[in-house]
Amino acid sequence: MNFAIVLAAGVGQRMRNGGLPKQFLKLMGKPIIIYTLEKFEASREIDSIIVVSHGSYVEYMQEMIGSYRLGKVSRVIIGGSDRQESLKRGLKAAREEGGTEEDIVVIHDGVRPLIDLSTIHENIRVAKEYGCAVTVHPVTETVVITETEEAVAEDFKKRTDTYSMTAPQTFQLGRITDAYEKAGPKESKIPLLDAAMVYAQAGGDVHLVKEQGANFKITTPEDYYYLKAILELEESKFVFGL
Repeated sequence: MNFAIVLAAGVGQRMRNGGLPKQFLKLMGKPIIIYTLEKFEASREIDSIIVVSHGSYVEYMQEMIGSYRLGKVSRVIIGGSDRQESLKRGLKAAREEGGTEEDIVVIHDGVRPLIDLSTIHENIRVAKEYGCAVTVHPVTETVVITETEEAVAEDFKKRTDTYSMTAPQTFQLGRITDAYEKAGPKESKIPLLDAAMVYAQAGGDVHLVKEQGANFKITTPEDYYYLKAILELEESKFVFGL
């Protein structure tokens, strides 16, 4: 089976809207999380969707899923205290749904609604072959990596060799579960913020899936209005047959 684990347990402190968490904000009458879930619902490769929700919004999430008739959503579970705990609960739910060692889990952010089907399908293909697939976006400007306010020649990285990690991140269930079991309290130079970093620290080879679209994460009010503009553009293209 191929599971989608959609993380939607955040409360959106950087959005500064003072109301609903950002995943529930509406654009053109539809919540952002529904745009995201509809992509996985439409994917021919996805068999089951597990939604990880903030505990205060589980019933609200379930009502929306019913209203939009998202039949592939098998369960809505309560997230943990942070992203990693929420993710581990999602993996546990996949096991409870009958997930086996070689089954695939596609981990995605609930507030990345512009993910396209081809990226989802390529993630699954690569993860089936290698055990892991991580979506990355080529950077458009030269990158400098330095721990100080100064840089030397070696700190400048070529754009063609530099990527930002986005989502989804996709794994064989047995491999990512083992990686979390190995992670424990090990020291790391940087915080282990997502599954790909945990997998790499556990010794796994991370295979990249390069994307070209605008698969950004809705984090700030500026992101919200950027998404609004993109959706309105897409609707205009549809109306005028462009």
